[in-house]
Amino acid sequence: MAAHTTKEAGFTDLREKLPPFRAQRFNLHLPLRYRRLGEQGWRKGTTENISRSGLLFHAEEMLQPSAQLEINLVLPVEIAGLAATEVVCRGEVVRSVTSPDSTISPALAAKILQYRFQHGSQVPA
Repeated sequence: MAAHTTKEAGFTDLREKLPPFRAQRFNLHLPLRYRRLGEQGWRKGTTENISRSGLLFHAEEMLQPSAQLEINLVLPVEIAGLAATEVVCRGEVVRSVTSPDSTISPALAAKILQYRFQHGSQVPA
């Protein structure tokens, strides 16, 4: 599909010309807390992998795609830099996976919509 010019804005849409890009993923098994936006109680989960654009984590419950979440986790010093850092995210579930084995918790893939670093605090596990 050819790039097209948006007349109102006066720029060329280059999305079709750029090579596909996927953020580097880190296979990290980190504890996290998550909840649906607007809920009071937190649930526990564990990351499978994480990147700057999203994460895959095991959750206590199955959530449908498009569910909006708050996610809190602590990035280790190897990823964060000088010190372990709490990250507070807003995300959206893009995929959910169940296992035929009922002892394995569901996995949720969430894209990160917004995030901020909470310096000097730790998320309770």
